[in-house]
Amino acid sequence: MIPLHLRDGAIWLDGRHVAWPEARRHVLSHGLHYGTAAFEGVRVYDGRPFKLREHCERLAYSCRTVGIALPYGVDQLVAEIEAYAEACRFGDAYIRPIAWRGADALGIVGRSGDCHLAVAGWEWSGTHPDAAEAGLSLGLGPWRRPAPTMWPLQAKLSGLYAIGSMNTAAARAEGFDDALVCAPDGEHVAELTGANIFFVRDGGLVTPPADSALDGLTRQEIVALASALSIRVEIAKVPLAGVAAFDGAFATGTAYEVVPVGRIGAHRYDLGSRDLRRVLGPLRDAYRERTRGRMSSPGCSAASRASFSSS
Repeated sequence: MIPLHLRDGAIWLDGRHVAWPEARRHVLSHGLHYGTAAFEGVRVYDGRPFKLREHCERLAYSCRTVGIALPYGVDQLVAEIEAYAEACRFGDAYIRPIAWRGADALGIVGRSGDCHLAVAGWEWSGTHPDAAEAGLSLGLGPWRRPAPTMWPLQAKLSGLYAIGSMNTAAARAEGFDDALVCAPDGEHVAELTGANIFFVRDGGLVTPPADSALDGLTRQEIVALASALSIRVEIAKVPLAGVAAFDGAFATGTAYEVVPVGRIGAHRYDLGSRDLRRVLGPLRDAYRERTRGRMSSPGCSAASRASFSSS
C-alpha cells in the first residue's frame, strides 16, 4: 500500500487545487497541538459522494462547536467537494475534509478566524475486507468514552479520536480487529472505536443510545432502513455483561458500512444463524442499494437523528 504522503493527484486546500506533495501548512498550527481540528469521512460510490450534505452539515456544526470560523457555508462546501470528486474522476473512493486553526497564535484558544480547510481523496473500496464473511473480532477497549458533560460527542473533533486510536492499538496487540468501547460507567456498551454497533435479538435490533456515542450517519440510515423493512429497532442501554445473550451483532459506519461481528472477547457469534441472517442480509442489501443510488432514502426519524442546525 502506498503511504498517503507519497500519493499522486491533487488536494483542495484553502480554495485551490494543489499537487499532493505541496499540500503543506505550518507545524505550529493550532489544530495540530490542541486537537481542535474538525473533520469528516465521506464515501464515494460510482463517482457520487454519499450523504455529502449531511457530512457537510456536521462539519459546520463541529467547527461552530470548537469556535472555528469556517469561511464556507454548507451549500458551498457541498459544491466544492462535488467538483473535487468530479475533477479527480473517482469511482469508489474516500474523501477527508478537515478544518483547523492555523499558526497565527498557539494559545489554548487560538484565533477563530485563522481557519484552513482541506479536502483530500483517494480511490478506496473499504476497510476490513475479510470481515464481511469472517466477522469482526472485538476486544474490550481499556479507555472509556467520555460523558456528554465532558466532551461534545456529536462533533467530530480530532482530540477525541486519541481514545479510539489507543483502544484500537490495544485491541490489535491482543489479536483483535477493533475494540468495543464502554460507556462512561464502564458497565454498558457505547460503540466501536470508529463505528456504531447493533445487536440482533428475536428478529429485531438493539443499539446503544447516542448519549455516550457518536450518532453516526450510517447508524441513522440503518435505523431508517430497518423501519422501512419492518425490522424492530430498540434504542436501549446494553450491559457489557449481556452481549453474549444476543443472536448476533454488526458494526456500522462510513468506513465499515455494515459488517457482522464474529467475536467479542471470548464469545463467538454464529454468523450462519438464521436469526442473524434474516435481519442482517436485507439491511446490508438495502444499504448497498442506497449507496449506489438505486434506492431512495427512507428518511431518518427525529428520535434517531442528531441535529446539526445553527441553533
